Amino acid sequence: MYHDEQLTTSRSKAGWRIPQWQNDSGLSRSTVYNLLTAKAIESVKVGKCRIITTSPADYLASLKQS
Repeated sequence: MYHDEQLTTSRSKAGWRIPQWQNDSGLSRSTVYNLLTAKAIESVKVGKCRIITTSPADYLASLKQS
């Protein structure tokens, strides 16, 4: 899959489990948990499962604006 196609696919998803978000963003597991704790990325809890609702592409794009 080409990089642009991957970003388009990532942005069209509604939610990611932590390992998926970690893989798509290229960040470490501990960094993802730190971002969740700091509320830098949004998530919801469904049963025992944490679903991140901020796309990795949107989060990384927001870093360019800072």
